[in-house]
Amino acid sequence: MVSPETTTNTDSTSSRKGSILQTWPASAVLRGLIAGAVTCSLVVGAEPPKIERIFPPGGQRGTVVEAKVTGKPGDGPVKVWSDVEQLAFAFSEKQDSVTVTVPDDATPGLHWVRFHNEHGSTDLKPFIVGLISEVAEVEPNNKPSEAQAVELPHVTVNGVLEKAGEVDTYAISLKKGQTLVVSMLANRDLGSPMDAVLQLLDKAGTVVVQNDDDHGFDPQVIFDVPTDGTYYVRTFAFPSTPNSTIKLAGAKTFVYRLTMTTGPVINHTVPAVVNADSGAEVSAHGWNLMEEQRSFQIPVFQQTSFVLSEGLTLPASVLSVNHASVAETDDLQQLPIPSSVTGVIGTPGETDAHQFTATKGQKLTLRAHARSMYSPLDPVLKVSAEDGKLLKEADDVSRADLDSQALVTVPADGIYTVTVTDRFGAGGVRFFYVLTCTETKLTFKPTLKSNAFVLTADKTLEIPVAIARDKGFTEKIAVTIEGLPEGIVCEPVHSGKDGDSAKSITLKITRGENVAAFSGMITIVCTSEESKQTLTAASPIQNSTSVTSGIWLTVIASPPKEAAAAAEETPAKEKEDGEPKK
Repeated sequence: MVSPETTTNTDSTSSRKGSILQTWPASAVLRGLIAGAVTCSLVVGAEPPKIERIFPPGGQRGTVVEAKVTGKPGDGPVKVWSDVEQLAFAFSEKQDSVTVTVPDDATPGLHWVRFHNEHGSTDLKPFIVGLISEVAEVEPNNKPSEAQAVELPHVTVNGVLEKAGEVDTYAISLKKGQTLVVSMLANRDLGSPMDAVLQLLDKAGTVVVQNDDDHGFDPQVIFDVPTDGTYYVRTFAFPSTPNSTIKLAGAKTFVYRLTMTTGPVINHTVPAVVNADSGAEVSAHGWNLMEEQRSFQIPVFQQTSFVLSEGLTLPASVLSVNHASVAETDDLQQLPIPSSVTGVIGTPGETDAHQFTATKGQKLTLRAHARSMYSPLDPVLKVSAEDGKLLKEADDVSRADLDSQALVTVPADGIYTVTVTDRFGAGGVRFFYVLTCTETKLTFKPTLKSNAFVLTADKTLEIPVAIARDKGFTEKIAVTIEGLPEGIVCEPVHSGKDGDSAKSITLKITRGENVAAFSGMITIVCTSEESKQTLTAASPIQNSTSVTSGIWLTVIASPPKEAAAAAEETPAKEKEDGEPKK
């Protein structure tokens, strides 16, 4: 199984902090869960920040971005935590705007930031580091006659569909023979509650190409230009959660980043995953790629993905695995166990076949990753014995997860064949997949409902941890917390083999006297008793398919002894006087 973390790296290795995770199949399981920060405080007027977003939600490497803050900054100065500590934030005096400095060597792609003060914190918020020049949307631009002119070969527009019925239009100049790529980022990383549509219009206003969902709810248009002229890129949206209305939707939360380019863009690499301990050479597939951009040497790296960016318009990630990874060949391949193979269903109706050798009683998990990697392939797996007998056929894992997974108990020693095809017989250059074959391992998954908590001066903080166990996993699990500051204590708790504690436990964090204020990361670690599997509990990130194992803890400082003593004496004094003090 590919490592679930989305840690990224550009041209060199650098570790991310905070463990932002995004699993291929698990993203579907956690999609829709809302992780609100626990921000209670006994101090009157002591409010944590309630910043909803900043706009623009990203910026080009090597630039300084002036961003507007939406939401409340809370009481006191706002501080910012960033997952790789590359971005610098400086708030204005009123804390209603922020200057973001993006260094030249910042890792391109998605960064997570958290706004916090001494009273609590926000959930994680996205900020996108881009590779090309950026501009802001300018209104009015609803109609082609009002279209905002933007210059190619590449540009990223930061825009908002602010109200119902709104349409944004951009004018671009193209030449015959060029390939235009228009790609939107909105719902999948920015968490915008929109299902956008992209259209490309010719100078007469005729729609020549349209796309709805390409990368999840986010659209993408590819267009081979037939004649010189001015073309119009038009976008509008519907709500990502359908409702009873049929009109175009809009709101201040409908934020997007729209990249328009005739420059190089990578769609995927083959292999799409590599063994991080050995590195590999990968071939790149996409549009407008120069010869030197058609293959890349991936070095040894210790993160969960490696970002390709040199000379590209948009960054592309190669994910890591901890086993062998190969590309498909024309011959029938023998796959070792464990291993991954990247293939492409290149033509409609095509079926790819791979073989593996297994022994009687061996339990195997075969999974085809496609939709979770934004491939249009809807994979179907079939596993057959040497005599052609079908052992297993698998389609969608669930209604929310359109990838496929087959669990097989091998009936006899021998060579087995697994085939991959598209459910609807479709195919094409973008219909790639990663087939992973591993031994089935019983395991568990610890999760939280929130990724931010506050320990007040007079209460015990309780953190519930849900334990989802694979069928048959009955080991005892020890749950502890790492990273607690001095004076803060949490006794280990055990999830039993059965009973209520097998499904969930509650950690209780207590404090000693004279505890100093604290704001920072803690990690909830779960270790199984027999197999010694060590996993960290993860929480969903609000409005995102990603999850994080970096849990934020705010500790309210202990009050001075004099104030505490006075607070204890006040009720008794009021009782003597016969009435409460005003």
